[in-house]
Amino acid sequence: MIGAMFPVLALLGVFTLTLRSLGLGFLGLFAVGYFNGIIRANFLGIYTTFMFDAGLLGLYAGFLASRPKDASAVWATPTGQWVIALIAWPALLVLIPVNDFLVQLVALRATVWFLPVLLVATRLQADDLAVITRGLAVLNVVALIVGVYIYRNGVAALYPENAVTKIIYMSRDVAGYEHHRVPSTFLSAHAYGGAMLFSLPFLFEFVFARRVPVQDRALAVVGVVAAVAGFLMCAARQPAAQFVVVAIVAWVVSRFHPSIGLIAVLLVGVTIAVGTTDERLSRSTDFGDVASVSERVRGGTNDTFFDLMVEYPAGAGMGSSFGTSVPFFLADRAPKAIGLESEFCRILVDQGLIGLGLWLAFLGWLLCRPPPHRLDTGWGFGVVFMFALAVTNWATAFFGAGTLSAIPGSVLMLTQMGVLARVRAVAAGERT
Repeated sequence: MIGAMFPVLALLGVFTLTLRSLGLGFLGLFAVGYFNGIIRANFLGIYTTFMFDAGLLGLYAGFLASRPKDASAVWATPTGQWVIALIAWPALLVLIPVNDFLVQLVALRATVWFLPVLLVATRLQADDLAVITRGLAVLNVVALIVGVYIYRNGVAALYPENAVTKIIYMSRDVAGYEHHRVPSTFLSAHAYGGAMLFSLPFLFEFVFARRVPVQDRALAVVGVVAAVAGFLMCAARQPAAQFVVVAIVAWVVSRFHPSIGLIAVLLVGVTIAVGTTDERLSRSTDFGDVASVSERVRGGTNDTFFDLMVEYPAGAGMGSSFGTSVPFFLADRAPKAIGLESEFCRILVDQGLIGLGLWLAFLGWLLCRPPPHRLDTGWGFGVVFMFALAVTNWATAFFGAGTLSAIPGSVLMLTQMGVLARVRAVAAGERT
């Protein structure tokens, strides 16, 4: 029964923090996500599987209880109407009994349960974002400390081998297949690297913006260093590769602002330079295997993906796609996975062309133009990097699964998309 305590504590903790302030509520939820992996691994069971879900429920309930007018108003905004459409279609499909109903509910959870975060995030103010930034810097340092411990002592020092740590133990491909990738407090190295990547737009605001208190700037610098070290130590290539692309996109979006260019050159250069000093650290920055990457892109965007569009124009049923995170206790009910390692393919197989079209239309609406070019105003740097990261992350979702189901990476991403939606609405004079 110890496992049952974790979702209860997550629910009550995040709920209480959200009642105090929206920024604290989000920070509490991110903290649950940061420690979700190591808790689930060591307290294996049904209850801990839904610990992060319980934390999300705490955020939603706290937002509704503390700000009922905002909680009802967000659904009437243009962003809210998009989210309703993105939720309604898969909710309708889950009623069609194609697969086991519990598996279909799991697919629905992975598709829609995180989405309201985007709406709640449209109500974040500058003070809330500051609270989140300080907290993420501390969480990154804690993750680095745990990561270093695993780096020195091996994954078995903190992670028992069981159903939920299978990916961790399979990922022994570092330094001549002698070492595992480092997951820190997460359930995979990719989840660790992804969380570090998505923390950076918040931290960059405190590092480079004007009128930031010295102590906040110093804390943010430490958080950035911890994040970059996490890229290298986790030994997953995707977060480091995305980091390089994000830096370039942010520089272009800022109209080649010299400060953004300096950030890009320094951080990318330091990351690659440090990565070359140690064989175990170098895997993250080894982008030389162009053939395998090209094959994934070509297969995902030209061959298999379009074949699946022809074969499953109405979808194959919720829970049918590759990338559906079916928990270990429902594995025997899951159908044979269809598709490939692509988030857009997962949406296509589960929701058909209508669901895929809704997502592409929403992303086009949100990301069709960059945010206003005002780096000298509050959160100018942060918003530029949030936009660059959202564009990069969705562009690379053609050959990577988990965009909407990673813990806590997906919620960090949706939070930033919510901030972008508010910036977009204010710039366009829309209702917020």
